Amino acid sequence: MKENYICSVPFTSFEIQDKENYLCCASWLTKSIPKSESIKNSWNSIEANEIRESILDGSYKYCDENQCPFLNQVQKFGSIGKVEPLYLKEQLPRALKQQISNFENKKLEPQVIQFSFDRSCNLECPTCRIGIITANSKKIKEVEATIQEIEDTYSNSITILYITGSGDPFISVGFRNFLRNFNKEKYPNLKQIHLHTNATKWNKKMWNSMKNIHPYVKSCEISIDAGTKDTYENITRIGGKWNELIDNLKFISTIPTLKRIKPSFVVQKGNYREMKIFYELMVSVFGNKANIFYGKVNNWGTFSEEEFNKIKVWDKKHPEYNNFLNEVNNTLPAKNAWSNLQEFITPTKYNI
Repeated sequence: MKENYICSVPFTSFEIQDKENYLCCASWLTKSIPKSESIKNSWNSIEANEIRESILDGSYKYCDENQCPFLNQVQKFGSIGKVEPLYLKEQLPRALKQQISNFENKKLEPQVIQFSFDRSCNLECPTCRIGIITANSKKIKEVEATIQEIEDTYSNSITILYITGSGDPFISVGFRNFLRNFNKEKYPNLKQIHLHTNATKWNKKMWNSMKNIHPYVKSCEISIDAGTKDTYENITRIGGKWNELIDNLKFISTIPTLKRIKPSFVVQKGNYREMKIFYELMVSVFGNKANIFYGKVNNWGTFSEEEFNKIKVWDKKHPEYNNFLNEVNNTLPAKNAWSNLQEFITPTKYNI
């Protein structure tokens, strides 16, 4: 079924990381974009164009359909309605047709830029990193230089800024300063700033220190991975404080511009029994704004093969696999929830 769809992301989005770049979520692609002497050359590289061609020819050969929740849904259930950013080829929106035309005419420019070139964070999350990561003065200057290059190259084409996917926007000195001193004049076509955060520092004081971005912050992702204090503080968010998090979540729920809040939950052995608890908690805090995401745990180099085998509870060989299946089907499908776990959902229960 995937050959009937065009994914808009590689034609619109660019994630800039430290060592390599991506045209989509790094865990959903099997092909990265090498760093080049410039952001522009990387965006227009052979590797980037190969990924785009694989979308147009319907092969999606560089996409991992087991990780991408959209391809996962299409492959499991077929054409079942809206699966944006995938569009049926005969129903492409005008804007996407224009981007494809720009690509074919070598005039393509990114509309969405993701700042993932600073891994600074205040938490030690085992699924993400080993130890606390804090940028030194040299790194901060590199981050500032990259932001300047983005502005010099693509500020006119950018409609969405995504900050960040690599650490936390309120902890990174470079990203935090950018948000506090944001100049809308540099981004004349900007419509939205999407924040991806652990929310441990997203309190009223922090928010009031960056008032220039307030009109643009219409969506966010809050990475939590737990439904209880014990799991949060001792398994998924080492260094985090549950009570402070909950207070911040309640504050975030009052921000009037936020229309879509994505609490996310990386499913693993240590937390899968809290999937339903997490869902109920997030709905109680955010109501209809909640758009809860559940994703399979990935190994970003923080686990040995043996360690990873112990936590990937979604593996059929895992001793707790059946318990995991029960928890998934007890939680999903549910209103305002989505995942890349469709393969584990009993089809008769699937609610479009």
